[in-house]
Amino acid sequence: MRNPLVMLPRPREIQVDSSRTKLQEMAVIAISEGGLLFEGQVVQRYLHELGGVEWGIVVAAGRDDAGLVLTLDDGIKWAQGYQLIVDMGQMLIRAADAAGIFYGVCTLGQLLRHYGGELPNITIVDSPDFPVRGVMLDVSRDKVPTMETLYGLIDRLASWKINQVQLYMEHTFAYREHEQVWRNASPFTGQELLELDVFCRERHIDLVPNQNSLGHMERWLKFEEYQHLAECPDGFIGDFGDHMGERRPAMSLNVVEEASIEFVAGLYDALLPHFSSGLVNVGGDEPWELGKCRSKAVVEERGQGRVYVDYLRKLHEIVSLHGRRMMFWADVIVKYPALIRDMPLDAIALEWGYYM
Repeated sequence: MRNPLVMLPRPREIQVDSSRTKLQEMAVIAISEGGLLFEGQVVQRYLHELGGVEWGIVVAAGRDDAGLVLTLDDGIKWAQGYQLIVDMGQMLIRAADAAGIFYGVCTLGQLLRHYGGELPNITIVDSPDFPVRGVMLDVSRDKVPTMETLYGLIDRLASWKINQVQLYMEHTFAYREHEQVWRNASPFTGQELLELDVFCRERHIDLVPNQNSLGHMERWLKFEEYQHLAECPDGFIGDFGDHMGERRPAMSLNVVEEASIEFVAGLYDALLPHFSSGLVNVGGDEPWELGKCRSKAVVEERGQGRVYVDYLRKLHEIVSLHGRRMMFWADVIVKYPALIRDMPLDAIALEWGYYM
């Protein structure tokens, strides 16, 4: 007995019957316009690898030899949504946009993986609950993935209809002026990120740059050249979680030091041009030392929350000059709800839970 049909994510509506029809050996994939070539190529590979048929791609409407039609249709009213119909071996995917066509293709790939070259009559209607569905990959604090691994992960995430990916970076981009920081870290080069950005765009994924810009900078601050930027150059005693009472290395930038802003601005100048995204995640989470050393007097005078917000506003100014919208982690700002109104209105606060 065949295993039950499992789809990820589960479509909104599925109607399927028990009859099966074998895919035609001689047929074509008809796309409604040339802009759907990539989607046609993806399903072409699925049909070859999972369905055992070799179908060419043509731009045409009404071809009587079309085994699969991919068509943009104004009648579909849901952004990123699609309708997939398989009827006696003839297949149709219609959507309002190319992303919807791609997601319909991904669903057809799952059907082919389950049924092979004999598909049942089936109708699927689907659209996402959330317009943005993102994943962040930590590529700094453990093994830096190879590009081959990243391409495989992106393909898998795209097939699950993820449409935003962030590569969390601390020191793993090959900044031209900071080689000693990344020398032994297998960093990403500019060309690699440019090519990955194109790879993601084809799969309707927004590859968002993510460069921590306050805490988690220990791999920079351990070098003498950067210690003037540290809040606590000689380290500090942890007062949080598993590190309570533990001696910790310098981890956070000094937010009241203008050189810290100039340093981060230089990182953005080098990194951001390699991404087409209109967003950038500046991090800003877990500045454990804030107010403990070099900024202590200012924090005591003005308050930790105010000093933190002022620093993020400076990051926002830099990001805006690059034409990007700022994202940041909200673990600090949630402690100061009265200051949220002082944050730029277009900044996107990202929240997570430490313990799930």
